Amino acid sequence: HYNATGPHLRQSLESSLHLLGTDHVELFLVHRPDWLTRADDTAAGLNELLRAGKIRAAGVSNYSASQFDLLNSRMEQSLVTNQIEFHLLHPEPIHDGSLHQCEKLGVLPMAWSPLAGGRIFDPTNPAAPRLAAAAKSMASRYNGATLEQLAYAWILAHPSLPLPVIGTNKLERLQAAAQAEAIVLEREDWYALWEAAQGCQIP
Repeated sequence: HYNATGPHLRQSLESSLHLLGTDHVELFLVHRPDWLTRADDTAAGLNELLRAGKIRAAGVSNYSASQFDLLNSRMEQSLVTNQIEFHLLHPEPIHDGSLHQCEKLGVLPMAWSPLAGGRIFDPTNPAAPRLAAAAKSMASRYNGATLEQLAYAWILAHPSLPLPVIGTNKLERLQAAAQAEAIVLEREDWYALWEAAQGCQIP
């Protein structure tokens, strides 16, 4: 179950501060919407932590646009991010209003699982061979960029300026991901990757 009540948020943070050996964190996220807690209750807990200086900023994860809007309307200090699933195999935030809302409010979204949990490389996934072929066809235009780097660049190119959440702890993978920031995808290639992922033309 989920629990985004004010007292539970405060208890969770205090436990984290103790384990981390610090007196504050820069960013505190409510990980999932809690359908049994009023936004006023969640906001009260976050506002108290902000006033106490125990968190410098608050955000959410996996909130819909309407859920984000409701909680944000109760905040004394605006929410700074919504961490959402966004990658080539899950472009729904483009359609459901999540990224539009972030762009409107100047909130930088965080994109979790930017490589679709590795499914973009899985040959048993129908999209993987199409993506591999598309990446191979355009790699020479981007200094030999890999599919992994192009997948990050695809996310970074969106106007809402998403920040991919990198899950690896391998140095070479982190270095490769950092290089993706320098890739500026041509419009045609951005759409070509999307079409390869979806297996159909974009209407």
